[in-house]
Amino acid sequence: MSASNRGELLAGYGERVPVQELAARFNIHRATVREFARRAGYPSRAPEHSEQLRAEAARLYAKGLTLIQVAGQLGISDEAVRSAVVATGRTIRPRGRHPINL
Repeated sequence: MSASNRGELLAGYGERVPVQELAARFNIHRATVREFARRAGYPSRAPEHSEQLRAEAARLYAKGLTLIQVAGQLGISDEAVRSAVVATGRTIRPRGRHPINL
């Protein structure tokens, strides 16, 4: 990545542009965006999703929806759902069909 592009990326990171957006803009992986920011001395960002959204994700998963179903319903990634579930002290179910408890 050129120095000018790296500068632009870091400026965006400093302005709180979402990491996913920066990764898409510069055609790099999200982890690469975070690594450039870390090397430049930026502090690690707090979770990008609100506590309310994370709680809702965990609640829907606990009702029986899959990670992908919850992600689709809330417009977040399945990894964000997984993180929310684990953060609430719950475990991820084994793969396979599970009844939905509505």
